[in-house]
Amino acid sequence: MIRINLLPFRNARQKEDIRKQMSVFLLLILFLLIPLFWYNSRLSGKIEALDSQIDYTRKDIVKYKKIAMESEAIQKKIDVLKTKLKIIDNLEKSRKTAFLIMDTMTDTVVEKKMWFSRLEAMEKEVLPPTPRNTKRGRQKSKKNQAEAPVVEVNSPEIDIKIDGIALDNQTVADFMTRLENADIFTDIRLINLSLENFKQGKDQEDINLRNFQVYCKGIPEKAEAKKDPS
Repeated sequence: MIRINLLPFRNARQKEDIRKQMSVFLLLILFLLIPLFWYNSRLSGKIEALDSQIDYTRKDIVKYKKIAMESEAIQKKIDVLKTKLKIIDNLEKSRKTAFLIMDTMTDTVVEKKMWFSRLEAMEKEVLPPTPRNTKRGRQKSKKNQAEAPVVEVNSPEIDIKIDGIALDNQTVADFMTRLENADIFTDIRLINLSLENFKQGKDQEDINLRNFQVYCKGIPEKAEAKKDPS
């Protein structure tokens, strides 16, 4: 009887199966590695792009911070200059206003019958009545809040106190009348009027004069309009 040894064939077939399985396994690993490598390369590119963008943004931040600091310093200088210009303008206006009021005040003096012993003037700002400052205005502002805004305008005034000496009561009355007719003074009031005796000497009679104190308010706009009608 003939016997055939099949062991070599089986061994070869097993080796072939193992090679096929290894080939399939290696192919699977290769197919997995290729997308992973591609995805990793793409992520690396995005990371590099983001890093460069971050560096560029940081440089921009430093540059704009420097510009902002320079702009802030310039703005502070501008504010200082504006303040100085405003002070200069106010001083110039106050000088002109004082001159105009004093010039007008001189015209109101009753010549040879009175003279000033003291004159005080103090400028202040007065808020005129507005709807916000009145009860009715507050009610209207609540109901019609969407309407035109309320504009509050500062109206400068000058408080003036005059101490003087006059020959008689009629002179004081004439002086106050002239203040009223000057049209740049308001709220004219006689604060004090008293009799004072002045002794002249042995052979001369004593003189009885009137000490008076008058309060009024000066309005610079009216004074300027009076001196400059155009």
